[in-house]
Amino acid sequence: MVPGALTKELKLAVSLSMKQIGLAIFILGCILIVITGCGEKPAAVVNGDRITEEEFVGKLKEAFGEQVLLAMIDRQIIEAAFEKAGLVLSEQDIAASIQEIQDRAPSPAAFEEYLAASGVTIEDLREDLALQMKIIMLATKDVVPTEEQLEQFYQENKARYDKPLRVKMSEILTPGKLQAEQALGALNKEGASFAAVAGQFSVSPGTRQYGGQRLITPIDQLFPMELREAVSGAEEGELLGPIETPGGWYVLQIEQRLPAETATLESAREQVTKEFKGSRAVPFDMLRQQLRQEAVVKIVDPEYSELARNYAGPQELPEFGGEQSPPVITPETAQPAPPPADQGE
Repeated sequence: MVPGALTKELKLAVSLSMKQIGLAIFILGCILIVITGCGEKPAAVVNGDRITEEEFVGKLKEAFGEQVLLAMIDRQIIEAAFEKAGLVLSEQDIAASIQEIQDRAPSPAAFEEYLAASGVTIEDLREDLALQMKIIMLATKDVVPTEEQLEQFYQENKARYDKPLRVKMSEILTPGKLQAEQALGALNKEGASFAAVAGQFSVSPGTRQYGGQRLITPIDQLFPMELREAVSGAEEGELLGPIETPGGWYVLQIEQRLPAETATLESAREQVTKEFKGSRAVPFDMLRQQLRQEAVVKIVDPEYSELARNYAGPQELPEFGGEQSPPVITPETAQPAPPPADQGE
């Protein structure tokens, strides 16, 4: 397995998104409404004809019921296995993962926009990340690397841990030199805001809506290539441009230069250890199958009885609410009914 690939594999394989859980909760809520006698309440009225909530819920269950139920069962299985293994995931670790994602966005506003476009909240993201991190911890809990193994893994992947000279900057892209000069003139005015000028002049589809901000990028990976030479000797706070490229004219503002760093095993130990363990983790499909076979799962709803094939054999149902299920009476065990009382007494 390629180092670092485990996380991507798990993120793709674990289809337990909060959207599904939210949908399941919504379906269950609607079912409660139906049970309490409100099933004929319209969910919509089209040209005078009602689409009832009962019809609506039926279609939802038909389309997503099996998928959502399977996802909810797997989520509970994973949570239970994590607790049973005695593993602990701290809020600090979750917060660090969220921060890592935020740092990849051009700006805080871009991060918020991404969440909104994905239909999730920061709490949804936190719960999804926590689940994914628990799966990784379960998949790697038995991997205990020796110092020699870490040293060898580090030497084999040393280039991954070195950090080249990087730059954080904002850009304005214009179709012609005249517009670039106008943008540069506007930026040179006292109190000018780069974000505001970018919103006025830039045609860059990737950065205009974020005030022109680019992701932190190694200078030797800047594109278009014409930007590399201009940026390589620039200082923090400097305005550059207009710079001609095949795709248009650029105006740049250098916000931060991050120096190159040569890693050592000690400086990169946390990342090296994480990637070493990931390279030797239990494959997700195998882990999921193992957890499913160890769990006590009974599919009660006959509509989803086919899901039982994913789990171990039939299990006894636990007692809920302190009440026992009534015993099953068969013809062989049924007692004869008592004779009717004498009507004369």
